[in-house]
Amino acid sequence: MRLSRRTALAMPAILIAGPARSADARIDLVHLFSGADHPAQKVIAAFNDRKLGVTVVSRQEGTTYEAITTKAMAGIAAGRPPAIMTTGWKLADFAKKTLGAQDFNAIYGADRTAALMANFRPGLKEICTVGGSLIGLPWAMSTPVLYVNMTLWKQAGLDPAQVPATVEALYPLAKQLQERTGKQGLIFEVNEWLPQAFIQNAGGDVITREGQPAMDSAAAVHAIERFVEPRRMGMWNVLSIGEMVTAFQSGAIGVMASSSARQSVIRAQAQFELALFQLPGLEGRPRRMNSGGNFLAVYATNREQREAALTFFQHIASAEGFRPWLATGYMNTTVHDLPAPGNEAAHAQLAGGLTSETIWPGARGLEALQAHIEWISRIVNGAVSVPEGLRGSRQAVERLISNA
Repeated sequence: MRLSRRTALAMPAILIAGPARSADARIDLVHLFSGADHPAQKVIAAFNDRKLGVTVVSRQEGTTYEAITTKAMAGIAAGRPPAIMTTGWKLADFAKKTLGAQDFNAIYGADRTAALMANFRPGLKEICTVGGSLIGLPWAMSTPVLYVNMTLWKQAGLDPAQVPATVEALYPLAKQLQERTGKQGLIFEVNEWLPQAFIQNAGGDVITREGQPAMDSAAAVHAIERFVEPRRMGMWNVLSIGEMVTAFQSGAIGVMASSSARQSVIRAQAQFELALFQLPGLEGRPRRMNSGGNFLAVYATNREQREAALTFFQHIASAEGFRPWLATGYMNTTVHDLPAPGNEAAHAQLAGGLTSETIWPGARGLEALQAHIEWISRIVNGAVSVPEGLRGSRQAVERLISNA
């Protein structure tokens, strides 16, 4: 699926949520966003301040989609599902088949569901639909971008107007930055998402549209060879994502490729000139960038909890309810005209067209995702060659899918 600004935008539906019931209902929202000042907390607080008969309780239960999903599985198995959970786009198939994400049309009816979804870009409905069931609200959409410490960039004698459009051109400049400033030149996330961007920009796919693993194709091997090149050049010291963000914020790293959604945290702490650019592509290959993020899925089996969730959804689907969310760096998934200063690089990638992130298929999709990340980590750390690691990933994922 490709998304662009040329997608026709539906007129927003007017949703005015009245009190859901006479007695206050409490619903939990499970998420992965840290910090009392995170925009997620502000969205929740603004909703609760409206006193619509529903109180949303914030529950951060991990810092990755994999972590919060694993924890939610235990609650679901015990008959205590979260009412709402920020579910990674990549786990949409798993959420429906294993976690029991609810079909909006079934629990809210076609008319109320249509009125709610009219507030969001029409193309996003496809990502939230699994097996004909609409299982989520498209709340958060990000894309990989390049963060550059322009203070270090200039100290290295590099032209601030000439941030390269390909990684082949970027790497020598990042190396120059490292040699002239003594700071780490470049760092990448070690996960499945950023490598997906490289693979797609090389002309490959991680999982084909037919649901078949393809992460060891010739195009993918070319892409991941380029992905690990900075590691071999001695300018990428591997860190966890949390450590990576902290190090970049402190001014210890010149260039970082990461999610556009991290910019609110980074901007709040960075004491240097910061600039964001589109993620560089691969020389001689057409760009084909991916998106990421999450949808809000309903796991509640209780009718009152489901209705309370709808009241919250109606709030965040409005322009006023969604506006605080854009401070994260996530893109505007609504049809409302909401400015997002500082997020121009991400929206430029949206305008150029974005695919969804890889959707890991089947009842064992979470395990398949984790297996792939493990093989990517082995490649980055030099434990296996690129062809060997990608072949190992494909074989592991094939076994998990076929045994689902």
